[in-house]
Amino acid sequence: MSQKLSFFRYFHLMAIAVFLLFSVAFFGFSFYNIKHKFYNDVAALKESYFQTQKELLQKEVNRFIEEIDQKRRSAYANTQRLVRARVDEAYNVAVHIYEENKDKHSPSQIQERIIQTLRMLRYEHNKGYFFILDLNGTAMLLTNHPEMEGKTLLNVHNIEGRCIAKGMIDIAQTMSEGYYEYLWSKPFEEADNHKKISYVKRFEPFDWLIGTGYYVEDSETQIRQEILADERRFHFDDQQDGYVFIGTWEGFSLSYPAPNRNMYDTQDAQGKRVVQELIQTAKSGGGFVEYVMPPLKNEKALPKLSYVRAYPDWRWYVGAGVYVDKIEQDIAQLEAKMYDELKAMLSSIGIWISLFIATVWTVYFYLNRRLRKDFETFIAFFDSLSSKDRLIDTQSLKFKEFEELALHANTMLTAKIHSNKHLEQYKKIVSSSEDFLALIDRHYTYLAISEAYLSFFDKEKEAIVGHTMPELFGEQYFAETLKPMSDRVLCGETFESEYWVLSSFGKRFLHAKYFPYYEQGDKLPSAYVVSARDNTEKKANEERLIASEKALEFLAHNDVLTGLPNRLLLNDRIAHAIENSKRHMQMIAVCFMDLDNFKKINDSFGHSYGDEILKQFALRVQHKIRHCDTLSRIGGDEFVLVIESINERAEVEVILRKIQTIFEEPFINKDQKFFLTASIGVSLYPDHGTEGETLIKNADAAMYKAKDAGKNAYAFYTIDMTVASYERIGMENALREAVKEEQFLVYYQPQIDLQTRELIGVEALVRWQHPLEGILAPGRFIAYAEETRLIVEIGAWVLRQTCLDWVALHEEGLFSGTVSVNISGVQIEFSDFLQTLKTVLNETKIDPSVIEMEVTESILMHDPKRWIMLLKEMQSLGLNIAIDDFGTGYSSLSYLRKLPINKLKVDMSFVKDIPDHEDACAIADSIIQLSRSMKITTLAEGIEHEAQERFLAEHGCAQGQGYLYAKPMSIEDLRRWIRQRTTT
Repeated sequence: MSQKLSFFRYFHLMAIAVFLLFSVAFFGFSFYNIKHKFYNDVAALKESYFQTQKELLQKEVNRFIEEIDQKRRSAYANTQRLVRARVDEAYNVAVHIYEENKDKHSPSQIQERIIQTLRMLRYEHNKGYFFILDLNGTAMLLTNHPEMEGKTLLNVHNIEGRCIAKGMIDIAQTMSEGYYEYLWSKPFEEADNHKKISYVKRFEPFDWLIGTGYYVEDSETQIRQEILADERRFHFDDQQDGYVFIGTWEGFSLSYPAPNRNMYDTQDAQGKRVVQELIQTAKSGGGFVEYVMPPLKNEKALPKLSYVRAYPDWRWYVGAGVYVDKIEQDIAQLEAKMYDELKAMLSSIGIWISLFIATVWTVYFYLNRRLRKDFETFIAFFDSLSSKDRLIDTQSLKFKEFEELALHANTMLTAKIHSNKHLEQYKKIVSSSEDFLALIDRHYTYLAISEAYLSFFDKEKEAIVGHTMPELFGEQYFAETLKPMSDRVLCGETFESEYWVLSSFGKRFLHAKYFPYYEQGDKLPSAYVVSARDNTEKKANEERLIASEKALEFLAHNDVLTGLPNRLLLNDRIAHAIENSKRHMQMIAVCFMDLDNFKKINDSFGHSYGDEILKQFALRVQHKIRHCDTLSRIGGDEFVLVIESINERAEVEVILRKIQTIFEEPFINKDQKFFLTASIGVSLYPDHGTEGETLIKNADAAMYKAKDAGKNAYAFYTIDMTVASYERIGMENALREAVKEEQFLVYYQPQIDLQTRELIGVEALVRWQHPLEGILAPGRFIAYAEETRLIVEIGAWVLRQTCLDWVALHEEGLFSGTVSVNISGVQIEFSDFLQTLKTVLNETKIDPSVIEMEVTESILMHDPKRWIMLLKEMQSLGLNIAIDDFGTGYSSLSYLRKLPINKLKVDMSFVKDIPDHEDACAIADSIIQLSRSMKITTLAEGIEHEAQERFLAEHGCAQGQGYLYAKPMSIEDLRRWIRQRTTT
């Protein structure tokens, strides 16, 4: 018992050691924290002090520049007051001379006296003079250019294109007097690029304007001299030797420390061209520059910090600087002061620690005595406990105190029995868990494993327990994957990890948790527990999800067919290219490319062929452009190419010519060759737009210009394209409104039998009754109507209205001949024209034999086989067929022979030169003879003279129409024309 109680003899020594250790640790920790805070405060002080100095430099430079601006504003106001005062003086002189002489001399003599008097007047050291103009712009007095006196100045313009005399006359006429500013040349200089402030006042007796002007530059020259002469303005912060310095952009120093000296090539000790860097920084928006000050007069070759700003109007750079060593000296003084405060703080902490130790030591000895007595009491309790699971028989105890201790001991033993029981149950739960559990020691040897672990590797317990991890997994896999994680947990770290491992089920993905296992008293784990779960399926699902997200991300920004960027990514690329161009002062080109006649491939061979051609086109273009350029597909056969980093238009043209070479070889799909071309429109940044949408829109407009020029070409954007685009949009909107409001009319031009001069038919011609412009001919709107496909609705309306008009004329007994109606290829391409035709015939009850459908030769030759079938179906309905504008296209005689036509109309371009031009006569005669040989009626258009009529009639042309007989007219005018013709 005495040996156990001797522990208290050593406990004192341990307590002393702990207190000493605590004191040293506390003092060391406090010292470290205070020292660390000291260094942090010093660093913060330096940063704050430097920032304060920078703000001071900025403030002084800004103050100096603001003083310059204030003086310039003041000088400007003074100049205005000066010229007005001088004009008022000259005006008073003129008034005085006029009043004194108006009753004595003639007006011309008075004018001469006023002119000569003002000619001699000068001011501001002979820089200022007066001029006189009359309200017609004639110079009456022009002191600096007397040769111009008596001549008009209305044809004289300055560099801005302004007529100065006209501007002054306008002021005199509207306000009687006022200021006028303009650019003008100085004496003995040709360039008129100096700003001048003038004041003019109307002298009513002679309708003159008297004025004078003064150059702003002359007043500002005086300001600059005053600023540079006042050295007090340049110094600030005497403690830091701070001063403001000024120089020109050419490197000429204007102020201290090197006035009137060219410093452009001055270098510091490191070879840095100090002044050049100051100038460049100022031009770039201003900023700070650090350098070593070159040794100048009264200057030290020491590191210096300066702030500079540009003053572009005077081509100055203005800066202020301080020596870095002076800043560091001030910081060192503040640092020394803080260090003294640190020592005082540490002394105070030492005193307080000593007082704390003394207090704790006193309390310790008091508590130690009390604990010693309590400890001796509990010794008896521990000696009375039995080993194993046998409870103490309390009936055998005689003393109440021991009985109470026994009850406590039995309670503890009962708790131990329950704990052991729960431990056994936990072992069963662990064994039945699906997680792979293992206990592994520091030598990587298995100490215990769960049943799930055995099943995962399909091994007996003896094949794993007692064996090492390298034996189970192999040396290489263990060293590369498992050993690093084992070493981490054996250092006391708890963590989770995921990795692939080879099991009895193949390669599986595990999610493992690592826990260090400590024996009592050990500082490092003696082993570790690993709990793993098979997450192979979860990993596969995650990878599929990631792959899907990547695919969706790609589809969101790229074209599905070609893999090229789509419109969304294109806009981002253009925005990025614009930002780069701004930084590097370069241009970009946006090229809108459209494949010519690509629709025919889809219509003839199907979209699969078209898609393959689009992919081949994209690859060919990518091989011709640079890596920094972007090719995008924005829909159908439309592509946009963004060309970056260009300096001139010629670079774009080189790339476009390369792209055009890709069409020299055919595109091939399944042994079918396709020869294509492309129309390309180009807009340039920043000339044609400053944002992506505008550039694409303008490139699109230029592309249409290239198509209009014959396709297979490129065109650069011009402003008139936007005007044409707006005109196209305006026309389309107006046409849609016209269709809705039925603003169209049908005019009719008579057709005459050339032998009998009888009325045998009329041609229906559409007119637009525009609400603002009146009656519009087809040439103004038919092209737009076909482009927007509104011609489908307009054509159907014209057909119905024509039939209704013919029925009305027939019922009135006025007309029973044929009526010709024109068909557009767009009507056939984009509507069921035959059904429309049948519906109109059924509704109007017109005789189909009186209707003659006119088709132009050029439309027929686009797809002759299709048109042959279509025209035959029209003839089967009882209609007649006529070919319009014959001779202007490229008809094939083989197809012409097969066409079911009843009439050929000779184009007016041949008729107008008959009979004066032999070639026109020969062509017309050939067409007539061809028609006669094919038993087809011939009608000549555009007959205006009787000589034309005689020639055509003599050579066998059956019918004609033109202004010789009548112009196109409304249905009411046609009624009157027929009645008048009948009566005569």
